[in-house]
Amino acid sequence: MTTLAPNDEQPPRSIGDLIEPMGSGIFRAVEPLQVAAILESQGLNDKIARERYGHDDVFSLAEAAYSHIAAMNTPRPPAGAVLRRARPLAQMLHGLLYGLPAALLPAASGLVGTQWLVPGLVLTTGIGWVLGSAAAQLAYSLVGKGFPRSAGRTLRTGLILGVVAAMCMASVLALVRNGPVALVALCVMQMAFQIASGILLFYRREGWLAAMMLPAVMAGIAYIAIGDSRVGLLAVCVGVVCIAAVVGAALLLTLAAGGDPPAAEPPLRTLVRPDVRALLPSFLYALLTAVFLLQAEARYVLDRTDIAVAGAGLVLGMGVLEYRAHVFEDEARAAIRKVCYPAEFTRHSRRLLAKGVLICLATLSVLAALPLSFLYFTGTLSYESVAMAAAHVAVGGAYFLAFLLANQGKVVLLCLAQGVALAVHPVGRLLLPAGSPALADVLLFLGAASLFFVILLALMSRSLRDVKQYR
Repeated sequence: MTTLAPNDEQPPRSIGDLIEPMGSGIFRAVEPLQVAAILESQGLNDKIARERYGHDDVFSLAEAAYSHIAAMNTPRPPAGAVLRRARPLAQMLHGLLYGLPAALLPAASGLVGTQWLVPGLVLTTGIGWVLGSAAAQLAYSLVGKGFPRSAGRTLRTGLILGVVAAMCMASVLALVRNGPVALVALCVMQMAFQIASGILLFYRREGWLAAMMLPAVMAGIAYIAIGDSRVGLLAVCVGVVCIAAVVGAALLLTLAAGGDPPAAEPPLRTLVRPDVRALLPSFLYALLTAVFLLQAEARYVLDRTDIAVAGAGLVLGMGVLEYRAHVFEDEARAAIRKVCYPAEFTRHSRRLLAKGVLICLATLSVLAALPLSFLYFTGTLSYESVAMAAAHVAVGGAYFLAFLLANQGKVVLLCLAQGVALAVHPVGRLLLPAGSPALADVLLFLGAASLFFVILLALMSRSLRDVKQYR
C-alpha cells in the first residue's frame, strides 16, 4: 500500500513570487493603480489573479502587492535575480518523511491484526489526502493575501476535522464488521500524523519532523530485528508518543503563525468565502486522484501483498517530483530573461520539460526497483508486481506534470484527464470477463496510468507556448 502527501498540489503563489521577477519599475509605483497597470502590461488578467495568486481580480492583487512593497524592510535583490523556490534536500526528502510511520506497521499489525490494519490505513489515507489538500490550498491562499494567522487556523481546523473523521469512520467499521478497538486508535494516529506532518512541511520544519519521528523508527526497526511481542508493544507506545509530539508541534506552529502580538485579521469565514468556489476543482481533483490510486491497490492489500507493496517507490519519490517541479519553474523564469522571442522560450522550455520528465521517470524507476528487489529475494516476485511498479512510475510522471499544470491554474483540465484515466480503470475493469486473472487488472491499470501521463504531457507541452504563465 502506498500513501501520498496531502498537499501534493501546487499552492497559489505568494506576493513575493509575483514581485521579484517584475524588475525595479514596480518598486517605484506610488499607488496601487500604477501597480495594476504594470501587472496588466505583463499579461496578468483577472483569471490569473484568481487561479495563481488567490485574489478576485488584478486590482485586488495590485493593492496587496503595493502594501507588500511598502512594508518591505529588506532591499530588493539585484536586477536580474530570480527568487528560487526549489530547496533540494528538504523537498526531495518529503516522500521519505511521510513514509516514516511505515516502520511501525509490523508492530502495529500484531495488535490490530493484518486483516484490519491495511483496510484502515487505506481509508484514512484517502480521507486525509483530500482534507489535507483542501486545507493546505486554502492556507497558501491566505498566506499570499497576507493573513498568516487565518492560514494557521485553517490548517488547525483541517487537522481536527481529519481526526474526527478518522475516529467516526473507524468506529463504524469496527462496529459493523466486529473489529477491534485498537483499529480506532490506529486510524486516529495515522490521520493525525498524515495531516500534522503536512503542517510541519507547510512551515518548512522538515528537520523537526525527522527528529521527532526518529525514536519511533528505531523502535519499529528493533521490533523487526527481535520479533518479541513485548518489543512490539513498546514500539507502538514510542510511536504514539512521537506522533503526539508531531501533532503538538503542528498545533504550536499554527498558533504562532500570526506573530507576536498577532495582527488583527478579518473573520476567517469572510476571508475564505471567495476561495471556496475556486477550491472546488482542486478538491475534486484531490478526490479523483485518491480514488484512482487507492482503488487500484486496495483490492490486493490482504491476499496479494506482492502487488500492494510494488508501488512503494512512488511514496519515496514524491519529494523528488515536488523538487523537480520547483526546479522547472525556477529555470523557466530565468530563461525569460535570457531569450528575446517567445519561440526561443518555447524551444528552451521544451528542453527543460523533457529533462524534468526524464529525471523523474529515471528516479522513480530506481526507487521502484527497491520493493521489487525485496520481493525477488523473498521469492514472491511476480509479473503482476512488476506491472504494478511500472504503473506507479507512470503515475509519478503524471504527478510531476500535474504539479506544473496546477500551478498554472489548469485544475479543471487535470480533473478531466483524471476522469479519462478512471474511465479506463476501474470502470474498464467491469468489461473484463468474470474470473480474469489479477494480471489483466494490473495491466489495465498500467494502461490507464500511461494514458493519464500522455494526456498531461500533451497539455503541458501546449502550455509552453503561453509565455506569460512563467513570468
